[in-house]
Amino acid sequence: MSHDAHTLAGAYALYAIDDPADETRFEEHLAQCAECAAEARGLRETTARIGAAVARQPSPELRSRVMAEIGQVRQLPPAVAPVPLRRPDRAPARAAWWPRLATGLAAACLVVAVGSGVVAVRIQDLLDKERASGRAVAAVLAAPDARLVSRDTPGGAATVVISRTEGRMVFYSAGLAPLPAGKTYQLWRIGPGGALPSGLTRPDAAGRTPPMVLGEVGDATTVGVTVEPDGGSAKPSGDPVVAVPLPGA
Repeated sequence: MSHDAHTLAGAYALYAIDDPADETRFEEHLAQCAECAAEARGLRETTARIGAAVARQPSPELRSRVMAEIGQVRQLPPAVAPVPLRRPDRAPARAAWWPRLATGLAAACLVVAVGSGVVAVRIQDLLDKERASGRAVAAVLAAPDARLVSRDTPGGAATVVISRTEGRMVFYSAGLAPLPAGKTYQLWRIGPGGALPSGLTRPDAAGRTPPMVLGEVGDATTVGVTVEPDGGSAKPSGDPVVAVPLPGA
């Protein structure tokens, strides 16, 4: 095996082991290593939950915007085969107007290409914003040293996947209680120096929060979740409703 077997759990969970022989040997290793089997199973379950959390139908607004842009794009004219001239004495005239026509057609095609490009770029911008977070999450999950830890919530679990080589963590939860208006959940990286704010989140109707990439791991030993006013707080307002201790380096 070209890698230490114990470092392949994250890549295996994301179906990202490039060498089929390595994948086969790692599966043989799983049958003998309970720790790696549990790690790979937990990461794969987390990946499935994250996929379910971020999957959604495109909004009606997106469809409207795409259709509006399409309506402004000039369509290509029908292709017309050139008609050969029947009179040789008209050849000089053809030679005179053909370059101008060719230039006009080229300009029209350029307009179409530019217009289509504008639509594509605008749509791509929307998609890129959605994908950027997913790529960052995948990088942590696929890291060779990715480790998963969870703590129970009232109706599920709060999960942290940490990679010290990536220097980041991913947080995801299910079962956090709904919050009243004006309140939000705030994440904290808690270490010897205190609690550092790491983002805001709210559960959906099913009680799930979307996956979030937290800031630098630093000296954090725990990820905590508190209830704060909308907009968050500089310091925790109370004790964490859930605290997930991080594994050591």
